Amino acid sequence: MRCPCEYAIVSADLRDSPFAPASIGTCQAMTAIAATAGTPPVRRGEAVAVTYEPRPGLVGIAIVNWLLNIVTFTLYRFWAKTRVRRHIWSCIRINGEPLEYTGTGGELFLGALVVFGLLFLPVIALNGVVYLAFGPESPLVAGISGLSSLIALVLYGMAVYRARRYRLSRTLWRGIRGTMSGSPGRYTLRYFGALLLKVVTLGWATPAMNLRLENRIVNETVFGSEPFRFAGSSAPLYRRYAVCWFAMIVIVFAMLAAAMGGGFSGFFKSLGGPGPGPEVIIRIVVFGIVAALVLGLVYSIVWAAYTARQMNTFVGYTTYDAASFCLSASTLSLIGLYLGNIAIFILTLGIGQPFVAQRTIRYFIDRLQSEGTVDWTAIRQSSAAMDRRGEGLADAFDVDIF
Repeated sequence: MRCPCEYAIVSADLRDSPFAPASIGTCQAMTAIAATAGTPPVRRGEAVAVTYEPRPGLVGIAIVNWLLNIVTFTLYRFWAKTRVRRHIWSCIRINGEPLEYTGTGGELFLGALVVFGLLFLPVIALNGVVYLAFGPESPLVAGISGLSSLIALVLYGMAVYRARRYRLSRTLWRGIRGTMSGSPGRYTLRYFGALLLKVVTLGWATPAMNLRLENRIVNETVFGSEPFRFAGSSAPLYRRYAVCWFAMIVIVFAMLAAAMGGGFSGFFKSLGGPGPGPEVIIRIVVFGIVAALVLGLVYSIVWAAYTARQMNTFVGYTTYDAASFCLSASTLSLIGLYLGNIAIFILTLGIGQPFVAQRTIRYFIDRLQSEGTVDWTAIRQSSAAMDRRGEGLADAFDVDIF
């Protein structure tokens, strides 16, 4: 079937040709062109199918990475990340064709060096000078530590944004790469503002703030010449958020009551003695570690219900060209993902970190569906400049498992 524009061209060619029949005049040609001009073009679209097809070799990568990290005192971690990403990316297929990761360990290493030289080294040097000049008890020492923490919080959003931009720019599919079209500086200010508002509202601004951040980062995500789109409301999230918020408050108070009045009552009484001896200090440390681990585990389990709802909602708000998406994450499956990842990491003493990354990405891909089509023939290569350095801030702040 021919495109309407082709019929218009043929009519014009016949009209100007010496072999054109006398019945085809100027008015008839213009009438044919006008008739076809209002016809919508035929859309060439493909449905989007994202799958994960595991390949052998991840065990060897995990063992080699672990050994080389020990030998190089973790300096090899930049190249280790690159090897894991290349393997996992090659297992992700869109319409049967794999992704390709083109980043290098050298780029990640250079990015980390720049961040260390521009950010951490001056802070360390200033802290050392103040410590030597005014002594460890000086309030200036505490002030510099507090300022360093504040800077880290302000820059965390930038780390998230720059890491996403770097990975997209090094991700190819059919030779086309992605990018981010916005400013990391503006995003990190929004991220920090959202964090402050969450604290002030005791967390109740979380659904609205997370939606605003997701709106910004998705709408600035571009693959080739076509941007992703994100639009929606945070209203559907608040009911689930309220349930999890009150459940967490009840559980924390129940845990405190059980600790104060149960088997830990003698422990708390011992803390009121004349002076903290070695035994008391050890018990305090052990209790603090156990309490933090238990509370962290309970927090992850309780909030899995909200996290699953938020992920499903945000994916449902996302479109690319004429394709929309749907995620079917559930509370129990997300808890299983958390607990499984923790077990792998602990039981393998960290060697299994690549499998944690693989399980996480497979979790999302296995539950992702799409509707509609994408006209891949209309997608062109991105014209955005590529970063020459890697994600130094992301490595410094340990942004995620990838």
